[in-house]
Amino acid sequence: MGTALSREHVDHLKRLTKKLVLVYDGDKAGQAATLKALDEIGDMPVQIVSMPDNLDPDEYLQKNGPEDLAYLLTKTRISPIEFYIHQYKPENSENLQAQIEFIEKIAPLIVQEKSITAQNSYIHILADSLASFDYPQIEQIVNESRQAQRQNRMEGISRPMQITMPVTKQLSAIMRAEAHLLYRMMESPLVLNDYRLREDFAFDTPEFQVLYDLLGQYGNLPPEVLAEQTEEVERAWYQVLAQDLPAEMSPQELSEVEMTRNKALLNQDNMRIKKKVQEASHVGDTDTALEELERLISQKRRME
Repeated sequence: MGTALSREHVDHLKRLTKKLVLVYDGDKAGQAATLKALDEIGDMPVQIVSMPDNLDPDEYLQKNGPEDLAYLLTKTRISPIEFYIHQYKPENSENLQAQIEFIEKIAPLIVQEKSITAQNSYIHILADSLASFDYPQIEQIVNESRQAQRQNRMEGISRPMQITMPVTKQLSAIMRAEAHLLYRMMESPLVLNDYRLREDFAFDTPEFQVLYDLLGQYGNLPPEVLAEQTEEVERAWYQVLAQDLPAEMSPQELSEVEMTRNKALLNQDNMRIKKKVQEASHVGDTDTALEELERLISQKRRME
């Protein structure tokens, strides 16, 4: 049959079994063939086994032996949604637009999953793999997709779902905390001066650092100065202005926001370390993988 699974093949297989397991080569061509096969299979129950290290099943057998191959084929099966999550995950995990497009692809698939427990698991997977969205935000997007699909069925039409979120919802945890701090600096020269006197403080978000420096230079942000900045800096300024904060600042507010920011920075660093562990493991660099794993464990202990 090769890699060309057709509708006729699927119809024939349906007469022989109630469930399929797809095992294609681990290279890009094999992954593309898996995606095409999933389109052909439709709603028939299916699981996927991904071959590691770009190997095909025979190469894996020759390299690792029959026991390891049997374990791989029976114990590492994943659902189509997990496969899609892996395939469509953006290479730049910190690019906001790429993350939004990624969720736009996956949210409608999660909605089609009948098990609420499985839906929650997929939302957790997305939240763990994305820098700018947490579980409640992704859950909200999935619920919006569910409502959109229900409305489309009622109207008898099909149109793509678009994520419509307030500007503050589109910020990562780090950016939300930093926008909060910058808003308070903008409102209070005393707060701004206190931070300017701290040699250990700097913004992680480059656009917020530019705005911070401008506030330190001018005391405010004149329109003509803002007009000279890049589009990204202008957008960051409007994100700061969009903060819906109480007029009165509570005594512990800034320290609590900094704690939230520091925790988010550690989480971001943890994601980078996890990526290094995965990359090192993928190429067989055991020493680097173990070294990065030790860093990850140590950092998580500091967060406890």
